[in-house]
Amino acid sequence: MESTGPLSGLKVLDLSSLILGPYTSKMMADWGADVIKVEPPTGDITRNIGVKRTLGMSAIFMNLNLNKRSIVLDLKHQQSTAILHRLVADTDIIIHNYRPAAAKRLGISFKLLSSINPKLIACVAIGYGRGGCYSEQPAYDDLIQGISGMADLNGFYNQSSPSYVPTALADKVGSLMSLSSILAALYHREKTGIGQEVEVPMFEVLVSFLLVEHFTGPAFEPPIGKIGHLRQMLPSRRPFKTKDGYICALPYTDRHWDALFNIMEQPALFKDQRFSNVTSRTENTKALYQILEELFLKNDTSYWLKTLQANDIPSALVSSLEDLLNDQHLNEVHMFSEYKHPTEGQLRRVNSPVTFSKSVPQFKFGAPILGEHSKEILQDIGFDQQQIEGFIQTRVIA
Repeated sequence: MESTGPLSGLKVLDLSSLILGPYTSKMMADWGADVIKVEPPTGDITRNIGVKRTLGMSAIFMNLNLNKRSIVLDLKHQQSTAILHRLVADTDIIIHNYRPAAAKRLGISFKLLSSINPKLIACVAIGYGRGGCYSEQPAYDDLIQGISGMADLNGFYNQSSPSYVPTALADKVGSLMSLSSILAALYHREKTGIGQEVEVPMFEVLVSFLLVEHFTGPAFEPPIGKIGHLRQMLPSRRPFKTKDGYICALPYTDRHWDALFNIMEQPALFKDQRFSNVTSRTENTKALYQILEELFLKNDTSYWLKTLQANDIPSALVSSLEDLLNDQHLNEVHMFSEYKHPTEGQLRRVNSPVTFSKSVPQFKFGAPILGEHSKEILQDIGFDQQQIEGFIQTRVIA
């Protein structure tokens, strides 16, 4: 099926594994790019992580690799590297997560690849930036959550020892930054005709991400306070307990607070100098939240949701992961849909959350089995059947 998405016509080689790189290329595949997933003979490690019907086709892998084609190349084999270089000659973007020394050893340094294709954009999604003392250290989501301050911040918030956020936060934030950087490089290439290498280090990305609002006192020289945004660090900053459950409520403006105090039959609180404006409320957040905790307990969740929404005070339910599958809004915007996979049967997928009014992307096919498109991809770049069979026999490809 011919793609009509906004990235239709772009060719992407994805040599990465796990989540960081594959989530980046997944979004590009969703939006119409032709993404070729280059895997080692053992396959991407996520193929066998978590729930699966058959070996090599886990739910996590299939969620990350929809609309991609798979070729198996053993880059330790010289002929495999030569095939990769031939693919690079006709590629717009290459994504990998090899550390600098490994990339050079495997023949995928940008210096070499750009000599093959000067218009190539290479996204190197790695743990730590080159030039720093950590640059050759391995990096995984848990490690980056730890070293970036995320685990400590989460432990402080939960009044416990340092703890990880229960999602691959560092990987996925890195994926979004990688995608943004690739699109910026594409724009530059559109103007100049020249490709470039984009380095996206998880550590630096997550530090930048965390310090957006937490870079407070030390933003001044000399510092005028401690680092960290107090409101977000308070243990009391959590969904409010009601008579029968929980609710999220975030009055923000003076009008919101005035309305909320009136609903709670505590109008005098808005005249209290501690809570009368945003500055004083911020300085007295802990006392304010303690008052709200007591007041929200007086009614049930449905009452609060109805009343807060009627007064245009920002609020929301507290959903579980299971609740998402039956969420009315998500179903109305078609966030989930079913499809039939040739080997895995009937499946459900999470659709792209982004919509385009003109270049509407189309679903092409489910995640590939290991090496499913090896022959097809080699034919695309000019190898004949005899050559391909020779590659298979010598295990250059699979």
